Amino acid sequence: MIMKRTFLLSWFWLLLAAPALAADPALLDAVQSRLTVDAVIRGEFTQTRQLAGIKKPLVATGSFVVEKTRGVLWRALAPFPQTTRITQGEILQKDGERVLMALRADREPAVNSISRVLFSLFASDMSALAEYFDHEGQTVGDTGWQLSFTPREAGLKTVIGSLVLEGDDVVRKVILTGAAGDITVISFSNIATAALLTADELAQFE
Repeated sequence: MIMKRTFLLSWFWLLLAAPALAADPALLDAVQSRLTVDAVIRGEFTQTRQLAGIKKPLVATGSFVVEKTRGVLWRALAPFPQTTRITQGEILQKDGERVLMALRADREPAVNSISRVLFSLFASDMSALAEYFDHEGQTVGDTGWQLSFTPREAGLKTVIGSLVLEGDDVVRKVILTGAAGDITVISFSNIATAALLTADELAQFE
């Protein structure tokens, strides 16, 4: 609980810096044009975190739902069930019906900033990500692409070394290298897109 809150609050502090313009809008436009325009993205994830100096990685699996105007539902199933909901006004983490963490914009003003970055990542809004990171990359074939983001601000560099995204019409893999050498890889599978949330998904955003 304390570690998760500390991680999120470190993001809050880092995102207070004023954003700058993207260095290569043509590349971002080329990638963005390959991405789905559907509002809803669903799928499964495998998250592997390799801590520096520790041989055995930490692995988590689960499912996710992104609605580009409402937010993200991130449901971990293993090693234990847990749901995180990210919206513009709140970051809520629950174990069943028990609330583990609730960060609200009216109490933590930077919640809006981190929500924007997380929305940008999961909703594949490359231009918004590039407001906080320098970037380079390439398009591959008719649909593939890879982008590498490095933090622009000094404060951000103390936490993140680099962020690499790979995909086609959706993001398929995220590789986050921490400043201390920790590496987190999130691979997405069984991805489907749609125009609308299901009734159950919609209820979870209420």
